[in-house]
Amino acid sequence: MTVPPVDMASFLIERRTIVLAAANEEISRAHLEHYDREGSSVTADRLAALLDLLVTCCRDHRLDAARDYADSLAAERTGHGYPLNEVQTAANVVEEAVWATITSDLPADAHGYALGLVSTILGAVKDRLACAYVATVSSEPVRTLNLEYLFSGSDAAAGSA
Repeated sequence: MTVPPVDMASFLIERRTIVLAAANEEISRAHLEHYDREGSSVTADRLAALLDLLVTCCRDHRLDAARDYADSLAAERTGHGYPLNEVQTAANVVEEAVWATITSDLPADAHGYALGLVSTILGAVKDRLACAYVATVSSEPVRTLNLEYLFSGSDAAAGSA
């Protein structure tokens, strides 16, 4: 029997408080210089904005908002001297909090869809952020990170699944 996909937008809205509490706790443990300097209230608002973006993309099944958000975020954070690792860590704590909620609150047969959707959206945000950061120090425009070399010698590089 096939399980219908989960309405991830509603799922995330229902668990917003839990997800944000976990993400805020983790980011405070990370002791990120720029986020610590801005304060917990500003950081909490930023994590909430990323979760809101995730809800929007889950609802719409489109990545346009994720790409726009990442472009805006990269411009703002690079302009204020934030290193990429700090911004990526903020995205990672939201992703990890969502994963934990998915695996604890959804039936196992729904995990694949839910984790795949969330990871695709946040992966697109993180890829776009990384490209923007690389572009600020490179004379060549970067459209997406080329990680093909990581797969040389593997079945994935040969095109088999």
